[in-house]
This record gives sequence, structure tokens and C-alpha cells, in this order.
Amino acid sequence: MSGSTNNYSDKEIATNLLITLKHMKSEYNTFSQEVSNEELFKEVDTLYQDLSAQQRKVYEMMKEQGWYKMTSDSEKNISKAYTKFSKMEDELCE
Repeated sequence: MSGSTNNYSDKEIATNLLITLKHMKSEYNTFSQEVSNEELFKEVDTLYQDLSAQQRKVYEMMKEQGWYKMTSDSEKNISKAYTKFSKMEDELCE
């Protein structure tokens, strides 16, 4: 690499960070649920909580910058999704 540099925008860096934090959080969640040692569970769970807080901070910052926009949906679509997941929950609890 002779003198080449990558110039990433702040938005690209933040997006990459958010994606990375989401993946890390998923891995820590699985690990914490499957660890057999209670002391290690507590340590990993603390790290999981820290990752959750960092992920939320990055998400909030991106929202404030206008880089992460949420769109609203119709009440009909929200109701359909609620019904779908309620049925799934009922099936799992049977």
C-alpha cells in the first residue's frame, strides 16, 4: 500500500461501528446464556450490558445526525404485525 488512504465519512464509520456492536452483542448474548460458570456469566453479562449501552449511544447519535431515520407505518400494518407475533407467541407457549 504505497501512500493510499481510505477516506471514510463520519456516517460510514458510525454505521460500521453500529453494525459491529450489534454483532458483538449477539455473540455475547449467546455466550452469556451458555456459559456454565456463574462467576463468568456475571462478567460476560456485565460486558453485554456495556455493549448495549454503547450501541444505544451510537444509535442515538446517528439519529441526531439524521443518519438513521425511522419511518412510521400504517396502523393496519402495525396491527397485522402484532397479530402475527401474538399468534407465534401463543404457539410457543402451548
